[in-house]
Amino acid sequence: MGLCQSDEEKTGFEKSKAIDKQIRQGAATDERTVKLLLLGAGECGKSTVLKQMRILHNNGFTEDEMTQQKRVVYNNTVTAIHQLIKAMQQYQIKYSSPDREVDAMVVQDVIKQGRESEPFTPELAVAIKVSKAIFSTPSSSVRLLY
Repeated sequence: MGLCQSDEEKTGFEKSKAIDKQIRQGAATDERTVKLLLLGAGECGKSTVLKQMRILHNNGFTEDEMTQQKRVVYNNTVTAIHQLIKAMQQYQIKYSSPDREVDAMVVQDVIKQGRESEPFTPELAVAIKVSKAIFSTPSSSVRLLY
């Protein structure tokens, strides 16, 4: 790099130095980055681990993502209770009172109408709240533990 460099050579040299600096910075960033490979069968919790890491170490979720996840929670809750109701019918397990039968019908109606991913109506919220009572039948071994 002598005194006889042209302007083009000087510009090229400066660009080369800038690129080298970016490469060094990128390498330093990569050294601090931990990469994790999650392996496992379907539905074993891989994405749940990622979501937990995101909540703990990032800024959580956007409003749109939270709205979408609420729908998943609504769906999972109603579907799980519906499965328990179907099992009670299949095994001919009686409800502890006629009121619990009405609560079960509310859940079944929501499923029939395809509204299991929607926010709970007041009637459905009551039915879910007393779902513990729906499945706490004194004469059976079916009990929800809270």
